Amino acid sequence: MNAALLALALASLAPAAGASSPPVRDTTLDTTSRTQACTPDYLSTTEAVTYASYLGSKAGVAGIFEMPVRAVGAQSGHIYLNSERDYRDRNCLTVSIPKATAQRMFGSDDPDEIAKHLKGQRIFVKGIARQVRINFIANGQPTEKYYFQVHVLADQPEQVRLAA
Repeated sequence: MNAALLALALASLAPAAGASSPPVRDTTLDTTSRTQACTPDYLSTTEAVTYASYLGSKAGVAGIFEMPVRAVGAQSGHIYLNSERDYRDRNCLTVSIPKATAQRMFGSDDPDEIAKHLKGQRIFVKGIARQVRINFIANGQPTEKYYFQVHVLADQPEQVRLAA
């Protein structure tokens, strides 16, 4: 399947405009296993990272992603929710939330406070998973070294829901 057809097929998984939020369900987070079963109609972190990596910088994967929050960080005016403890892990899906949006969502833009509430929880994130190039910096300048992460920008509070 070519990249355009894959992106279109995945975009069709997202609910239509005006659709209700994903149902909240009782889930037990297994923090010892990387493989998590994903509920129907949602993409797992593995699927999101795999498809977005396949598409590269050409496109993104639209959908609702179900992910565990294993780490929380902050940098450059954003809060980052990571599906893996190491944000550089090639299987990590990262939700990027501007600090102003985090303040509205969580009542705080402090990553430690947000981590207290979300770490170890499962969330649903609606958006577009895109591959992002991350440059290594030396002496304030980008080097020739880089790696890729897959990010979902959540700039609206309704894009993120906690699974109960």
